Amino acid sequence: MVKDLRSRGIEGERVLAAMGKVPRHTFVSQEHCARAYEDAELPAGGGQPLVSPYLAARTIEYLDLEPDSKVLQVGAGCGYRTVLLCELAGSVWVADHRKEVVVAAQGRVREMGYSRVTFRNAKACRGWREHAPYDAILVTCAFDQVPGELFAELRDGGRMVVPLGLGPVQTWNGVRNVDGRTRSEKLLTLRADPAVCSARRP
Repeated sequence: MVKDLRSRGIEGERVLAAMGKVPRHTFVSQEHCARAYEDAELPAGGGQPLVSPYLAARTIEYLDLEPDSKVLQVGAGCGYRTVLLCELAGSVWVADHRKEVVVAAQGRVREMGYSRVTFRNAKACRGWREHAPYDAILVTCAFDQVPGELFAELRDGGRMVVPLGLGPVQTWNGVRNVDGRTRSEKLLTLRADPAVCSARRP
C-alpha cells in the first residue's frame, strides 16, 4: 500500500510512515479484511466508511503537520483518520453531532492506545472555538462552500481540507489562511453516493 501511495505522488515520509503503521484491517469487518489495503473505500460499521488510503494520505499530507501541531477534525468517521492525525500531530480535537458515531470512534481510538485526542458530541460545522486557533482542520463531511465558521478557527498560515459538493461529485479542496483570506486549491475530485453525502453533513 505504501509503495503504491509513493508511486502516486505521496512524498511526505512522516505521512507514509503513519500510513504503513496504522492497521487498516482493524477498522473493517472480517468479510472485508482481505481488501483492507486496497485503494478503495470500504464499510467500517455503523454506517461509516473507511476512506481509501490515497484519499487519506493526500488530504492529510496537504495539512503539512508537525509533531506539535494542533488539529481539529470535523466529523469523527470510523476513527481511521483520527489515528493517522494522532501519529502526526501533537493534539487532536474531534467534533461530531452524532453521539453513536462519537462513542464508537472514541472507543476504537482509545483501544488502539491513543490518548492525545479529545472527542466532542456537538454541532460539528461550528467547530470547537474554545480551543482555537488550530494549525490544521480536517473536514470529513461535505459542504457547498468553504465553511466560514471553521475557517475563522484556523490560525494565520494554517491549512484546512474540506470536501465541496453535496451531489454525486465532490472536490476535496485544500484551503490556506493567508492574512485572514482563503487561498484554495483542488486536491482531487471523487464521485460519491448522494445519500452518503447528505448523511455525512454535520
